[in-house]
Amino acid sequence: MHSFHTTEIHHSIISARFATFESILLEVRAGFDLSALQLYRDERPQPFQVGHFDWIEEGNLRVTLHLEHPADLTHVYRVVDQSGQGLVVVPAEIMQTSLFDSMYSYEGPLGLVFSVKTIDCFVWSPVAHTIELVLYTESGEELTALTMEREERGVWHVQVSRETLFYRYRVTTWAGRFEVVDPYAKAVSANGEYGVLLDVEGLLATRHAPPAKRPVLVKPTDAVIYEANIRDLTIDPSSGSSHPGEYRGVFEKGTRSPNRSSDRVSITWSISGITHLQLLPVHDFGTTEELSRAPYNWGYDPVNWFALEGSYASDATDPAARVIEYADLIEELHKSGIRVTFDVVMNHVHLRDESALNRLVPHYYFRKELDGSYSNGTGVGNDTASERFMMRRLIVDCLTFYARVYRVDAFRVDLMGIHDIETMTAVRSALDAVDPSILIYGEGWDLATPLPAREKAISQWAARMPGIGHFNDVFRDALKGSTFNEHDRGFALGDIWKAADVRSALPGSVTIPDETIGRFPEPSYSINYVEAHDNHTLADKIALAVPEASEDERRQMGRFAQAIALLAEGIPFLHAGQEFGRTKQGVENSYNAPDEINRMDWLLRDARLADVAYIKGLIQIRRMHSSFRYHRRNQVQALFRFLPTGNHGVIAYEVDATHSYDAWQRVIVVHNATRETFELDLPHGRFNVYARGDQASPDPIEKGVSRLVVLPLSTTIGAC
Repeated sequence: MHSFHTTEIHHSIISARFATFESILLEVRAGFDLSALQLYRDERPQPFQVGHFDWIEEGNLRVTLHLEHPADLTHVYRVVDQSGQGLVVVPAEIMQTSLFDSMYSYEGPLGLVFSVKTIDCFVWSPVAHTIELVLYTESGEELTALTMEREERGVWHVQVSRETLFYRYRVTTWAGRFEVVDPYAKAVSANGEYGVLLDVEGLLATRHAPPAKRPVLVKPTDAVIYEANIRDLTIDPSSGSSHPGEYRGVFEKGTRSPNRSSDRVSITWSISGITHLQLLPVHDFGTTEELSRAPYNWGYDPVNWFALEGSYASDATDPAARVIEYADLIEELHKSGIRVTFDVVMNHVHLRDESALNRLVPHYYFRKELDGSYSNGTGVGNDTASERFMMRRLIVDCLTFYARVYRVDAFRVDLMGIHDIETMTAVRSALDAVDPSILIYGEGWDLATPLPAREKAISQWAARMPGIGHFNDVFRDALKGSTFNEHDRGFALGDIWKAADVRSALPGSVTIPDETIGRFPEPSYSINYVEAHDNHTLADKIALAVPEASEDERRQMGRFAQAIALLAEGIPFLHAGQEFGRTKQGVENSYNAPDEINRMDWLLRDARLADVAYIKGLIQIRRMHSSFRYHRRNQVQALFRFLPTGNHGVIAYEVDATHSYDAWQRVIVVHNATRETFELDLPHGRFNVYARGDQASPDPIEKGVSRLVVLPLSTTIGAC
């Protein structure tokens, strides 16, 4: 009997891996007897020929073996030396090839398929030797293990007849024997330890029949996105919630702050007028223990993508609770006219080596560098390989599942630049088939992942991804200063030399001949923001960058920065609490900070209702008038005009209505980043003022003016 190993030990064969389906690359120690080398497939000897070999460092030898028959990865291949010691031949590189995809890519059912009396279970692992479906009681006691049958293109199948049981797959590959949760599990037990035989789609189809219609969204630039964390919204007692930190707290009616100033009875959060509530990750994530709900974590550590997080549920031990409560959240928000955005974190997994993906199909789902190490463009130790057929399919299947079954209305793609363009366009096409009004937008950062530059889903290639928005980081930093230099000041903080970048962003970051050079082909590609969950809040950034400013001056700068972003062409995006100067006490990355740092402080909102009213007024103005919601580049180029100001610190522009029934046919907006009052003469005296200083309203503040007065570090709007 031979001794076989999958890792390096102190014998003559150092490593063994498939270079292609027809060749094996060995590294052996000096003095190795090639004539005694043997190759086995399972326990059967296999013929081969010794090909090229050369000396490498430390006197070791690199040897190529040529197989007479292409490798069949459903078997284990081993090489054995003269002493009978051996290594498993690792099929790493060949599993990352287009040939592997062409041989094993699969388009049939995956996960659970429910019928009246039976449940069909499907899982994909073309390299598995055996797979069993292991059924458990709710207490984790194993009931039985059913042998699955291998079918076409590496999918395994078995049929069962009992619902509500817990289950896992027990898979054996060349890498070992493991139990894993179904990557397509739609329901899981507490902490995602087991999949659950629960018909999620059937459950929700009967709960909301018929469901509320999606709120109307004619075009992407009609959207106003508001980002929040489920726990942050209601965990503080000042929220008045009876369900703090839960899905239910998000749609709870009648909640008020202790002094009753902050009334959220209409489910409009801190400001009315938003169209989309973007929630930080709600898929099942790893760090937070669901029963104790500790420690705090944002959730960018995904474990089970198709299943929901249990720490936000009323009962994490009841697999149906999280399903029902998240669906209820969306249903109630739809009734209130608010759409819901799902935060997609499929660029990495929490723990790569322990993930179901890596144990079902080792080396396939994750990207590697040329030296064989796992790439780390995400910064968390692994990058998913979206360019591979089954990873791309997983992403498309997951997003369409949430759009179709939970009726999610938009998807924010975390670190979208890790993914490839073909995958993102496939997602867009699949979601169009569900509902073309579903938004997709993401972080198009150029990250250090081994994907050809022209294949990356980054902002540079936005024109090659129609219908997909990009967070406009250039606009963000021009407004408030560099995100990566806490002392750097932006235009809204008084640095007038950032004016050029602000000018370029105001028309939706599209090109206006002889005026601006744009980043994007259409204004709907630009997500305009000054604050998100990442990095310092706007209030904390201002405090760090302008320490000499008084509290009133800092609030003034905060209003000014938000006004510029909200009135720019494109899609405005706000982070929860920025409208009243939310602080995280200077913590730059609060992903695992305690509730005291991350909570929404509704008492602070009560103290700053004037700031909330100002942002609310700007949102109302934007949503009521077409001049701020151009959808196409030709509209911008025809209807958007910069006006001369004679001052580098003042930007003025005119935007005209897109249709004749808009009450505002001509609108003039002036942003003043200086410390002096600025005045702009108007062509006639029929303009009304709708925003000036710390006031903004869809109703006139002043009527019949022929000159706009713009206070320091503020915005004025005039229209007729």
